[in-house]
Amino acid sequence: MINKFEKQLEKWNKGILRGAQAKLAKSLNVSTATVALWATGKRSPSKGYIAQMAQLFGLDSYDVMRLFQSATTYPDAQPTKQTSALRDAQDPSFTYTADKQPSFSDTASNSVHIALLGGVPPSWPEYTEEDVCEWWTLPRSAAKGAKVLLKKQAIEKSSSSEELYFIKPVTSICENALMLISIGGTPLLRKTYIQNGLVSLYTAEGQLLQTLPSHEIIPLGEVVMKVTLP
Repeated sequence: MINKFEKQLEKWNKGILRGAQAKLAKSLNVSTATVALWATGKRSPSKGYIAQMAQLFGLDSYDVMRLFQSATTYPDAQPTKQTSALRDAQDPSFTYTADKQPSFSDTASNSVHIALLGGVPPSWPEYTEEDVCEWWTLPRSAAKGAKVLLKKQAIEKSSSSEELYFIKPVTSICENALMLISIGGTPLLRKTYIQNGLVSLYTAEGQLLQTLPSHEIIPLGEVVMKVTLP
C-alpha cells in the first residue's frame, strides 16, 4: 500500500509511480536515496524543499507538509516517540519543525537537532534558514557536541563522496584530529598534526599534502562523527 507522498508522486508523474522518485530527485537536485528516505518517513524535507515541491505539484505548501505528517513535528505537538539511542548512525531519526528552528539550548530534552547545511556559510558558525537542507535529531550524548552536519561534497566541490560529517565548531587547531579549516577563504577537510609551530595537513586517508604556519590556517570545526549514506 502506497502512502500519501507516493500517491502524490504517482499523480505528478502522470499516473506512474515507477521512476517518480528519481524524477523528483533530479528536479530538486538531491540524491534518490534522500527522496526514498522521505517516502519511507525516515526523514522529512526542509522548508526549502517543501516550497519547491509545492511549485512542482501545483499545491499549497501546507498541503505538501501534510504528505509527511507522520514524520513531521509541528510547534503545538511533540514526537510520539523520543529517540533514546542512536540505533543506526546511517539512519538517525529526523524531525522537521514547521514554524521555528529547533533550539540547541533545550536542556529539558535528551535529544539535539542538528542542521544539515548546503555548504559552509560565510558567517560560520552562524547560519540562516536558507542554509539548512534538513534537520536531523539524535541523542545529545551521541552528538558529541556537534552543531552542524555537512556533506563532503558541500565542503570540497570536487568530491563525489556520500560521506557526512558531524562538526563541532572550534576556534583553535586540534592536535591529531580531522578538522574543517579555511585556507585563503577556501574550506577544507584535513587531518592536523602540530610540531614546532607548524601544522602538517593530511587527507582523511592519511596522505600528507602540505605544512603551513598555524597563522595561515583558520580553524572552523572538529569532526566528531562520520557517516556514509546508503
